[in-house]
Amino acid sequence: MTSRVKILSQETTTPVSAPMPLAESLKWASPYEQRVDGRVEIFFAQSALLKCVEHTTSDLEHEVGGVLVGQVRVDPSDGRPYVVIQDILPALHTDASQTHVTFTQATLVQLHIELEDRFPDKRIVGWYHTHPNLGVFMSGYDKWLHENFFNDPTHVALVVDPGSERGGFFCWQANHRLDPVNYVGFHELGDVTDESVVEWNNLEPVIDV
Repeated sequence: MTSRVKILSQETTTPVSAPMPLAESLKWASPYEQRVDGRVEIFFAQSALLKCVEHTTSDLEHEVGGVLVGQVRVDPSDGRPYVVIQDILPALHTDASQTHVTFTQATLVQLHIELEDRFPDKRIVGWYHTHPNLGVFMSGYDKWLHENFFNDPTHVALVVDPGSERGGFFCWQANHRLDPVNYVGFHELGDVTDESVVEWNNLEPVIDV
């Protein structure tokens, strides 16, 4: 298969050692949490989430996408890795339809420049794209792209259906298998407000009592 997209290669960086910011976050769970084994924990900063929502709702007829920017960290108490999504980089120069989005060479140049200029201490931790009115899943091409260009165990893929206001993450499982159907939620990291900004109706908050 000829590649339709090339994601920027990145040097392997040592994860930051820091406790999971559970006290500063709210867990949002999907109906499929128990079906996904050994995934990396995902923390999504509100500031990045709001930017992502703005981009993913900007076109309800064509797919849009981009990359997730942040850090990979390890909790020193148990050695478990987790990702913190701190910002996004929209792919602005794409060929898109309702069922696919293709990153162009201009996209790669744009992402490379922005990543180096704006986020010198961060890395790409995954990618996102939309399925307008089609649901939350990974197509055969989505799966192929993730397997070939986002094959680090900590890389995640966010799929958003802006038409039905749904979203979910797909992650590598313990056996390095990628399930294209069962998605998970995330921890909403409150860096903007004490109130939740999550509006995806397929996720439920997990409240400890």
